[in-house]
Formats: sequence, C-alpha cells, structure tokens
Amino acid sequence: MRPFHQQNDQSLMRELMSRNRVRKGPEGAGRWFADHALARLVEAGDSPTHVRAVEALLTERGTLDLPVIEAGSVRVDGAARRVSIVAATDITGDPTVRHGEMSAMFYLRDHVQSASAMMELFLRDPVRYAAEGDTGRELIHSALHLMSTPAQLARFAAVVERGDTGQEDWPHISLWFGDLDAEKPNTWRNKQDSFQMLAFLVLDAVERGFLGANELLAAHRKFLGFVVPFLRAVGFPRYESSGSWEEVAARRTSVMAVETALLHKIRVLADNGVLGFLADRADTADSADFTASVDAMVDAGLREIGRRIPFESPDYAPGSVRHRRADASLVYLLMYGLPELLAESRIPVGAPARLMTAPEVETVVLDALRTLEDPVTGGVMRYAEDSYQRVNFHTYEVQATVRAIKDKVKAEAEARGDDLDLDRKQEMRGRLTPRGREAAWTHPLGQLAAWAARRCRNTQEVDHEQARHYRELGVHYLNRMLATVTGEGQWHAVLREDGDYHVREVPHFRVPECLVTYRDDRGDELIVPSPHTPLNWGTATLKMAVGLLATEDHVAARGL
Repeated sequence: MRPFHQQNDQSLMRELMSRNRVRKGPEGAGRWFADHALARLVEAGDSPTHVRAVEALLTERGTLDLPVIEAGSVRVDGAARRVSIVAATDITGDPTVRHGEMSAMFYLRDHVQSASAMMELFLRDPVRYAAEGDTGRELIHSALHLMSTPAQLARFAAVVERGDTGQEDWPHISLWFGDLDAEKPNTWRNKQDSFQMLAFLVLDAVERGFLGANELLAAHRKFLGFVVPFLRAVGFPRYESSGSWEEVAARRTSVMAVETALLHKIRVLADNGVLGFLADRADTADSADFTASVDAMVDAGLREIGRRIPFESPDYAPGSVRHRRADASLVYLLMYGLPELLAESRIPVGAPARLMTAPEVETVVLDALRTLEDPVTGGVMRYAEDSYQRVNFHTYEVQATVRAIKDKVKAEAEARGDDLDLDRKQEMRGRLTPRGREAAWTHPLGQLAAWAARRCRNTQEVDHEQARHYRELGVHYLNRMLATVTGEGQWHAVLREDGDYHVREVPHFRVPECLVTYRDDRGDELIVPSPHTPLNWGTATLKMAVGLLATEDHVAARGL
C-alpha cells in the first residue's frame, strides 16, 4: 500500500468505526434492523393490515419516494418528445457527492424496472395507486422515446443487417445526460437485457390494458418490430451478453429468460391480432412464417434454459471469469414466468433432465438463490467471489487500483482498435483487490417478495395451500428487505467533488444499494450502506412488494 493511501485509509476507517453506533433493534422477525421503529412494526405481525401499517410508516418517512426527473426532450418521429427519467441514485439531494457514472448516466434497466413496479401497483388497486399508474405510464412513454430516436433505430437496423457486433454498436441502454438522443459513443456495456425488458413491459402493458396500442408512435412500433429480427441476427439464444451486472459477456440464463418471455409475448400478441405490426419488420414471407419462426425461437430458448437451470453461465471452464453457477439475476426466471412456460411446454429441466411442474422449477431456482444469502445482513450477493464493492472497495487504495486496471485495459483496447477486454478487467479486479466479504445487495429481496405476492394472487383460486406458501415467501423476503432500510446513527464514506472520501451520515430511512464491508489492520470489520444510497431501483421494488402484500385482504380473510 502506498504511504499516502495508507495514511488516508487508516484515518477514514478510524472515523467510520468511531461514528457508527447502530445497535441491534428489536428482533423484527429474527432479523437485524437498523431502524428500530420499523423492526417493532414487523414484529407485530405480517397480515395485510400489518403490512399496510409498515407501508404507512415508510410513506410518511419518504422511504418509498421515487424521484422522477424532468430530463428534457429527444427527437422522435420528427418532433421533440419530453422525457422523464428515474436516475440510479439520488443525484439532487447532495450535489457535492460523486457517484461515478451513476451521477451522469441514465440506466434503462433501472428505469424500466421502476416503471414496471408502478404499473403492477396500479393494476392491483387502481384507486389506491392512481398516482403510481400515472408515473408508470410517464416512465414507459419516456423509455420508448429514448429507444426510438433516429440514432437508436439506426443501431437496431445495422445489427439486423450485419449480425452481432461490438458493445458500442448495439442500441445504447446507458445514456449520458447530455446525449439522451444517443448520437455519440457511450463506451458502455450495451450488450445486456435492458431494451428487451422495455419491450416486454410495453407489450405486457398493452395486453393488460395499462397502455393502449394507439399510444404507440410510429417510431415506437419500429423499435418493437426490430426485436425478433435483432435477436435472430445476434444468435439468440446462445450469444454472449454482459447481463444486468454489466460485466463480462457470457451466455447467460438470466438474459435468455427475459428474451424468451419476450418472444413468447410477441408470439401471442401478434397471433391474436392485437399488435400485428410486430411481424412487419421480420424477414419472413407472411404471418404464418413469422409465427413459425418465433415459435422455433421460443422453443430453442426454453430448451436452452431448461438445460442450464439452476446456473447462470455454466458453459465455461470453472476457472474462467465467465463461469457462473448461482447468480442473483436468476430471479428473472421467476419474474418473467419461465417456470410456467417450461412446465406448459413440457421442457425437461436440470441434470438429469426431467419434466417438472412450475412450483418444482421455482424451488430449484430458489434453492440456488439461497446459496447467495448473506446470513449477517440478510442481503444477497450477486454471485460468489464478486469483487465489485467487496471489502474495502470504497477506500483510496482500492479505488487507485481499480482506476489503474481501467486505464490499463482501455489503453490495451485502443492499441488493438477493439472493445475493452472485459474478461481481463474482471480477472484483474478479482486478483488485485482485497478478498473478503462480498457486497450484500437489497433489490433482489424486493423482486422476490413482489414475485411471490403476484404468484399468491394468481394461484389463490385453484390451490389454497400453494397460495399460502407464496404469501409466506413474500413476507419472508419483504421482512429481510425491510431490515436493510437505513436508520439513524449509520455513517458511510462518500466521494465528494474535491476527489476525497468524506464520512457522512447515511440518509435516514432509505433503501441502500448494497451493504459493504470495511476491515481495518486489526481485522475488525464494519458493515455500512454503500455510498449509492438510496438505490432508486431498489426503492421501486420495495414499494411494489409492500403494496402487493398490503392489498391481499381477501387472502387474509381465508386464513393465509
């Protein structure tokens, strides 16, 4: 360790250790809570009435506030279209805090998942969540505008024509605030699952009556019409993607899940005439050919997913940075209904391959996700040996190492005239930064709780006991997420505009991005919320989970 960094890091850790005074609150369903009042409410019970009391407290404290920013306008179909966005974290509360790219970029994935949460709340109770419905529509329209600019549509067309290309050539799913029209390079990992999530959300919203097909502009329809030929051109389902974690590119089960669900949705809607334009851009002679082509893609996706469950990217040698067994993004298998699709299509699952019911597939996925649970914080690791925000990540020494790695792989890529070597970047970060406790993330808990609440609603009329099981799952994951909500007396280190770390009191009653660990020279450890608190995507998932579980009065009345 360089002397300058060592001195500053020692001082930083001493201040963090001395200022943090959080103690264990009431048991709160067996979890450690930073917020004692919230712990007492959780301990009181888990009926819809009790969950509504939790929702009321969180609403009063601003925990569930989802900041929507007026971001300007973009050109779509020759006219300026106003866009509103959900930023990754709080970029207005304290403008002196620097969150890296999170302070300067729009992430489509975070925005889409937030919009989806608002839609689900409205569809559950249109009166109680009328405002959330308005927000959800605004966010969906804005996302459609951002993916339907001339520059974005040109990227779709180019990939369809040329086949799979580099990260920069894909439609841009992370946009600099100063280039929302996506006309300039964004130097980001654009090969992931974000525009697919948007397409699924839009089609789902139309199918369920949240949006009208007449609300889709001509450019929006072009965007949606590109989905099938685009996925065919890049080699679905076995092309390599950086996935939701935006890291190394690999053949990812989680990405296949989103895309297969999307293709199934396209197949249903195009076939029943609701959105016939979806076939307009496909390279097939007629609607029958289009239907057969999409059917074949769905079948290929389901068979590939069935073969891979419960692993994320098992196709690589175990020592490769691309090899991944359990991964928190496998929650998408559940969220996008893959267990039901696999069961309905009678696709063998696992090894040895066998036919499973939807609940059996769900159990296999949940068992894999449980291996990532952090018993100390209740959060979820993204995957084993994840080096991003691992122990001491937010220190001078580790950040200097991370910058040196980025500079090295960037210089090597420029010398080659090629994309960054993401494998090398990942391998070096894992090898050169301290080993120890991984970051424990919170938003997967809300995703699981909301998924279970929806499954409870969908099964209550046909299987009373199964509905009870889903509600218990939902409450379990909700309580674990509530335990991570920040309280008073927590402090973390944030980077300010002067380039230095400053110890700051954590914003009270907010959803942290993740919980990170500091370890001093004596081996003493401290776990605190990450500097990127709140994570707005996480806020949206908590809001959805609480709302869905709070509106199950009819379930409670039947003894669930």
